This record gives sequence, C-alpha cells and structure tokens, in this order.
Amino acid sequence: MEAVCYTLEGALEKAIEQEQKSFEIYRRTLQIVKHPSARKLLKELALEELEHKHSLEKALVGETVALHEDEEKVAPSMNLTLFVQERPLDENVSPQDALAFAMHDEKHSVDFYQQMATQCSGAPMEDVFSRFQKDEMKHLARLEETYEKLFMSQM
Repeated sequence: MEAVCYTLEGALEKAIEQEQKSFEIYRRTLQIVKHPSARKLLKELALEELEHKHSLEKALVGETVALHEDEEKVAPSMNLTLFVQERPLDENVSPQDALAFAMHDEKHSVDFYQQMATQCSGAPMEDVFSRFQKDEMKHLARLEETYEKLFMSQM
C-alpha cells in the first residue's frame, strides 16, 4: 500500500474492499474447516467483517459511523504468522493451512488499518480506522488461540 492518505471516499473504498476480501476468505475457509469450535469462530468473524463493511458503506453515503466504546483489552498477538507458513487457499488445502491462511489475512487487515490510521492522522476517518484495527487485532488473537489449541498441541 502506498504511503498516502486517500480522500475520505478513497479511504472508505479501500477499507470496504479489505472487508469484502476478508469475508470471502472466511466463507471459503468455512467450506474446508470441519472442527465445530473453529467453524463457529470463522462464522462469527465472517459476520463481523460484514458488519464492518456495512458501517463503511454507510459512511460512504454520508452516514456517521457509530463507534462503540470497547472496554475489552486487545490481547497481544502471539505472532504465529511469523512461524506458520501461508499456503494458497485452494481445493487441496488442509484445515490447518486454511486456518493459517485466515490468520495471515487478519494480520494483513491489522497492518492495513494501522497504516490507514497513521497516514490519515487528523483526518475524519482516523478514529474509525483505529477502531477497526483493534477489532482486527481481536480477530487475529482469537484465530491464534484456536490454531494453537487445535494444531500446536500436535507439534
């Protein structure tokens, strides 16, 4: 991503694309992962990505994006994406690799929103991007916990 602050409309469009991409990854991952608790998590995260996208689309037509106060602390990342290889999400991918792919996508989303918030410091959407970054950090932490529980005990 370029080191610029987009126009408000441009920034919103980029964020909408990011949320749609993440939703599609969760949808595809749900077709591969069969573990009940992992499926439940993937479905919850897919729905949250749709909520983010909807909020951004409303902002695109001039609606105010309501940011709720969140008392929940963001757990630090285990940085599993540094250790777990990202493989393509294709028809031959294992459930473990599919979950790893989702983790890598969330890490990309965290980085995306951090960069957008930093580059748009003082702009109207800075708070929204910061809030979405925190939400994506929570998603990443939940995926890492699930990955660790399901697959790291086998190592």
